[in-house]
Amino acid sequence: MTEPGPASPLDGQRAEDRTLRLETALRRSEKLAMAGRLAASVMHEINNPSQAIADLVYLIGKDADYPERVRAHAVQIEEQLVRIQYIARQTLSFFRDAPRSQTKDLVALVETALRYQSVLLDEKCIRVRKELPDILVASVYPGDFLQLVSNLVRNAAEALPAGGTLCVRLRASGVNTRLTVADSGRGIPLPIQVRLFEAFQSDKAEAGNGLGLWICKTIVDKHRGSIRWRSCTEGKTQGTTFSVLLPLAGPTESGGFGEHSYIAG
Repeated sequence: MTEPGPASPLDGQRAEDRTLRLETALRRSEKLAMAGRLAASVMHEINNPSQAIADLVYLIGKDADYPERVRAHAVQIEEQLVRIQYIARQTLSFFRDAPRSQTKDLVALVETALRYQSVLLDEKCIRVRKELPDILVASVYPGDFLQLVSNLVRNAAEALPAGGTLCVRLRASGVNTRLTVADSGRGIPLPIQVRLFEAFQSDKAEAGNGLGLWICKTIVDKHRGSIRWRSCTEGKTQGTTFSVLLPLAGPTESGGFGEHSYIAG
């Protein structure tokens, strides 16, 4: 029997290439799933100004003999169209691939992520406690940061019972920004905790694909940051908290990869 020869560097390269392709496909899968959720939210946002425009068009026809009223209605229509255009531009800018980080107000991004998850939050009557500054500017990849916050908020909302409470906190911490998302839900089961940031780890049965936290980990890595968590499944302290630390100066100015920690606090 012929003994198998030693693995060649080419074999290692091929395995690495397959891993990269798999990771790319997984990220694309999660991004498409999130895009579907965000599309529903964006349509909900656009619905109100669209309905207002329809009502104003009706009034223009009714007030056709009153030029001043028609002009006033036309001005209101223009205002609603500007609102729709703003929503569209904002959403496109978040998810347009950026080769470099951009200086953004993180408070606005957090508010947008909460708005994108508003349907789920409203359906479960979840109370949202926000502890946000008026403004906190940092250098980030906007679409990735928005997805990070959205994933953490959605995970917390899905873990909470109806009428539960979700806390979202954002603040500067030295040269970093700290984002905290906490819930008083059921906690993360121990079998999931030990492999929390691996792909396809989920306790949501058919409701989740187990990619959300894995995506969060890759986004934190991309920003040269760290993420810590703690969770309890019993007693008065039941619930889960995720704390993300990202450099305010942004990943491109950090000068190196640094250390990344994924630690149960």
